[in-house]
Amino acid sequence: MEKHALYSCTKNMYGDMVTAAKSLIANSDVDKVWFFTEGDFDYWVPDMCEVVDVSGQEFFPPDSPNYKGWASHMALMRAPLALMDEFSDLDRILSLDADAICIRNVSDIWDMPIDGCYFSASQETAITFKWMVYCNVGVMLHNLDMLRNGKCQEIVDCLNWHAYLNDMQDVYSFLCQGHIHCMPSEYNVNRFTEATNVTRIRHFAGDPADYWRNHEYTVKYREMPWDRIMELHDEMVSKHA
Repeated sequence: MEKHALYSCTKNMYGDMVTAAKSLIANSDVDKVWFFTEGDFDYWVPDMCEVVDVSGQEFFPPDSPNYKGWASHMALMRAPLALMDEFSDLDRILSLDADAICIRNVSDIWDMPIDGCYFSASQETAITFKWMVYCNVGVMLHNLDMLRNGKCQEIVDCLNWHAYLNDMQDVYSFLCQGHIHCMPSEYNVNRFTEATNVTRIRHFAGDPADYWRNHEYTVKYREMPWDRIMELHDEMVSKHA
């Protein structure tokens, strides 16, 4: 199974997206990383990365009720992945926020047991419902094969029908009940998920931008040269061969 990951963000966060991707590449045996952009992208990235300009996308028109939500229209572009030609040969793909920094080996995240589930994500403890599992989708493993059976289109249609407080996160959690795999919170450590003694991915969800951009984890990978990133990646690939 090939291991693919995806980031999407607005132009003002391209640098953050690259930093986050560097942390993932250095700490996993990921095969390919995708960047969804909304226009010009002037950052150098290695051949294992592919940049796709989705500014002409037709899934979410500008008058869509969640297009200008707090998470931005580019975050919405993770919802229709199972419908896109670029991923038609993939069974699963990992999507991550640009403020989610990998600090330990996360190569096994693609091996989550998601057969029969639409996705895997860490459960939030700040928002609790007795009748449902509610997840933080800043780190999310999509079961593309299962989502293609109508659920992905249902999610996109729902996002185009009504405005939600947490847009994609609300819709995925509401519509996929009974078919959600709860990812251990060590893969998505933030103020909303269950406390853990192990941190594999530090997600700065809800933290001020000047805090997470200047945090030692973020600075480490922002300043680490690409040749060192690729050396660490090669070590991960060899370790998991």
